[in-house]
Amino acid sequence: MYKNQLTVYGEHLAKAQTLPANTTAAGNGGSRKAGSMLGAAEVVMVAATPVAIAENATLTLSLQESADDAVFADVPVLFRKAAVGKAMSFAAGEVMARLPMPSDTAKYVKASMGTDDAAASGTVNIIFEYLPR
Repeated sequence: MYKNQLTVYGEHLAKAQTLPANTTAAGNGGSRKAGSMLGAAEVVMVAATPVAIAENATLTLSLQESADDAVFADVPVLFRKAAVGKAMSFAAGEVMARLPMPSDTAKYVKASMGTDDAAASGTVNIIFEYLPR
């Protein structure tokens, strides 16, 4: 099972979405029913195609939650990684970010991702990955 992903089939928060350049964007998969997983999964950003982020730029991944799938609020967890001293690059299939979902996350969840690199390139998938228990 090492280096394999056990995912929720068809439940993408983003699929083959272009990595935002110098901005943030909501995942193109919209919201998904993900609350009540009680910590059994985490949100993972995976490079769908090769991804490049310039030196000194930052990659972020965050979540929003909603009880009614209408009004969303930020989940108080955030993934943030800076390319200090050299550019970041990820091959297709490589994990770029992991974000735990709090056990009290509301019923609906959607992802937000971004960079502060105007030349960021590549596409990503954002998925739920089951954690071994």
